[in-house]
Amino acid sequence: MGAKSRAVALVAIFASLYAVTSLVTAYLPTGPFFIQFRPAIAIPMVAAIISSPLIAGLSAAIGTFTASIVRYGTPIYTIFSGTPANFLGFYVMGYSYRVLRRRNVHWMKALIISSLIGLVVGSIIIALGLWFLAVTLLASGLEKFASLEFAITASFLLVLAPAPIALILVIGILKVLRDQGKITL
Repeated sequence: MGAKSRAVALVAIFASLYAVTSLVTAYLPTGPFFIQFRPAIAIPMVAAIISSPLIAGLSAAIGTFTASIVRYGTPIYTIFSGTPANFLGFYVMGYSYRVLRRRNVHWMKALIISSLIGLVVGSIIIALGLWFLAVTLLASGLEKFASLEFAITASFLLVLAPAPIALILVIGILKVLRDQGKITL
């Protein structure tokens, strides 16, 4: 299999896994925050470590786009928030992980730092996207997001809340893959 075919296959696999696992928790109520509680971020986090920043970003963007259409019945929310947030957040995570590893930072420390960087980037994009929708299109259900403070608080709370769960899952998955000789960390 050529490099391009392999990349397309990986994007399809990771995007599918992310979409399906995102929908498992998509219907959990998050109170006034609207944003999904999503421990499924473990999937693109693994992609960011074992593949490339581009594969991680594309698979996260496609996966969240798919899950959001199934969940909300419209792409409007995800076009302005989730899709670009997932693409850039997981791209940045994969890139920063590689930079840290080249500087000989231990893989687990690099994973935690790069995850936080990527999730902060994603949170900011989600907040700005939902704020934009709330103030320009007056999208129904997003009224509270017209307050930039609420948008940022909600985004950070719900994007970072599943991070510990996701990190535990990712560390476990990476250790299994390493122990099976599939990857080096």
